Amino acid sequence: MKTAIVSFFALISIHILYAQEVNEMIELTVENDKMALVDRYYTSGLFLAYKKNLKEDFLFKKDSSNTLQLNITLGSETYTPKNLSDFDTRLFDRPFAGWLFLKAELARVNKNNVIFLGVEVGITGEESLAGKLQTWFHEFLGIDDNPTWYQEIEFKRLINLKAKYILNTSISEKQNLQYIGAVSLGTKDIYMQYGLDYYFGKFNPLQNTSRLGLVDGTSQNEFYGYLGLSYIYVVHNTLIQGSLDYQDELFT
Repeated sequence: MKTAIVSFFALISIHILYAQEVNEMIELTVENDKMALVDRYYTSGLFLAYKKNLKEDFLFKKDSSNTLQLNITLGSETYTPKNLSDFDTRLFDRPFAGWLFLKAELARVNKNNVIFLGVEVGITGEESLAGKLQTWFHEFLGIDDNPTWYQEIEFKRLINLKAKYILNTSISEKQNLQYIGAVSLGTKDIYMQYGLDYYFGKFNPLQNTSRLGLVDGTSQNEFYGYLGLSYIYVVHNTLIQGSLDYQDELFT
């Protein structure tokens, strides 16, 4: 059975998902800070993902104690300075940047932990179409603050390897803690992340829950909220600093 899920994110998000006997999923996610009445920094994202449970070994060994899932995502992200309509880079607190990418990710889910391994390839610059998409969106909605996309991060082909480990601890039937560790290496960004999420409400066991963006195999309805705390140490971010050699001609 296949299902399609559409999610909209602001500063506060509510997920009400229903699935039964699902082994494949198409997921559309729209993120935009205009829903929170701001328009700066990471300002919008659009992601189309295909997710499928795997029945055979693939990098990891598949057995009765785990679930393997393959995720393929086509995504677009838009980053802007606070002063959208300026041409004076002295007033910029970050560059305009667009990121158009394709990501393949494999997840191995055990009873109490998850490992994600992924590779992400994409392009920046005018070819990412982020500037054109945001300008059209502002014009369509009649928003006065038109983005200039002046001195946008130039065209680059970038690649990253990503890994994430999540350990789930049950406090009670309706309360879980998740400890998160992640790392990213490549020409787009290099960082290490540590986090802690507190989930409360009605949710399924880890192997068939929607909390981690997993295909919901044989679960019941879920309705939950969460609070999260995360620390990220960034070594380099090309969408802010330019290339690793810092030789970009445009504003970074």
